[in-house]
Amino acid sequence: MVRVGLIGTSWWAEAMYLPALADHPYGRITAICGRDVDKAARVAAEWDVPEVYASPEELFDHVDAVIVASSNASHHPIALAAMERDLHVLCEKPLGLDAAQANELAAAAERHSAITMTPFTYRFMPMARQLRHHIDNGYIGTPFHLAARYYTGFARDGEYAWRFDLGESGSGVLGDIGSHWIDLATYLLGDIAEVGCVTNATVAREPRPDGLPYEAGEDVALTTLRFTNGAIGHLIVSAVCWEGTPFNQTHHVEVHGSGGTLYALNDWDTVQEVRGLRAGETGPARPLDRPGDIWDGLRTGTVHDTYRDVFRSTEAMTRGWVTAVHLGEPIQPDIPHGAHIQRIVDTALRSAADGGRLLPVENTETA
Repeated sequence: MVRVGLIGTSWWAEAMYLPALADHPYGRITAICGRDVDKAARVAAEWDVPEVYASPEELFDHVDAVIVASSNASHHPIALAAMERDLHVLCEKPLGLDAAQANELAAAAERHSAITMTPFTYRFMPMARQLRHHIDNGYIGTPFHLAARYYTGFARDGEYAWRFDLGESGSGVLGDIGSHWIDLATYLLGDIAEVGCVTNATVAREPRPDGLPYEAGEDVALTTLRFTNGAIGHLIVSAVCWEGTPFNQTHHVEVHGSGGTLYALNDWDTVQEVRGLRAGETGPARPLDRPGDIWDGLRTGTVHDTYRDVFRSTEAMTRGWVTAVHLGEPIQPDIPHGAHIQRIVDTALRSAADGGRLLPVENTETA
């Protein structure tokens, strides 16, 4: 049985990691720690976690693997210390506050032969997997271009938020939700050779609660991609949108190629569909049948139910990582891949600071 330590006690830890491993056949969360030890004890009692520790260093002595779900600025030092103790690591993105820190974690993962994961959630969702299924099976032929939009509104109120404090987060929406979309682009069309980007800090942010000055990160980013296979892409991620849906978040992905077109929509309410139109057919694009090996067993009444089923009942992400640790096998997306995505994010940020021109990406995932 793999003994897993959970570092972090936020709502995300309780929404994602604790329920995912509540009934796993090969491992469970046996220890937890957080900055607030009393809160960690309450969470542990609620989820029947037997051990609570005041620091990651204490926890390391009692587990085989760790989930790093703490604050962004703490990801790099905690994950690095865990791998130096020969522990397996699932580390939330961003792996560090910049690509240099992420690269250091990638090197440590290889040096210690750690079985690692960077949890880019959206590639595991059935809509993304169905897009990949159709692309792999030739629906669009040779890919020409991709457009993906991630619209949400959590930055509209202008309150101080650690997500937009560059000293705490490393970047704004580009590293937060933008890294998910960059990962999705590589998942669908392969590696990225060049990146250009423009960003905006649209909404003025309130001061830090402690009164200290800080640099506010971007709340909108428009990123242009050139893939190594010759296709191009355009990603828009924005946290200042009003979508008018219950969750105020929508995802849109379009992929065009020589053989046809795919459209995907997730409204984070009840709609998650993939439509297609083959070259030569007349529109509108029709909904495509859902492959059974992707959708069977998942509730589809609401997107949140599908999300819960994917990450709590299947071998997606956390559960798959624990199985990989149990079997001693690698799994994707790992920390070297997460470092690669962070290098793309950093390249995009450099482009934004340089007027948006295309810049080359270092594509060696083990760099």
